[in-house]
Amino acid sequence: MTDDTSFDQARLDQLAGQHLKNSNITGRVLFCSESEDNQIDYATWQFEDKDQTALKGSGFKLHLMELLNILLVYRAQQNQLNTSQGMVNVDGGQLSIEWLPKSDVEALRNG
Repeated sequence: MTDDTSFDQARLDQLAGQHLKNSNITGRVLFCSESEDNQIDYATWQFEDKDQTALKGSGFKLHLMELLNILLVYRAQQNQLNTSQGMVNVDGGQLSIEWLPKSDVEALRNG
């Protein structure tokens, strides 16, 4: 399988288009997989309470978690670095992802 460097961002852009049009929500989701099947074991949502409620009610949370599982599997298949953890940034109607070392994700969760 050939690595598609735009795979992650293209899917995030689709998700943002579905759920975050004209949004002013900002925050981040820290996620990690410790399992061999590359499925998310935990995610920490760092948003204001009202934004958290809006994201959950719209279906965004469920869809993002499903997408992250897909991205985790894809990165593992491509043998990329930091395949099991990272951070999704939400900035209004934009989403971006950073794949980070586990120690960085833990530091962000605890800080």
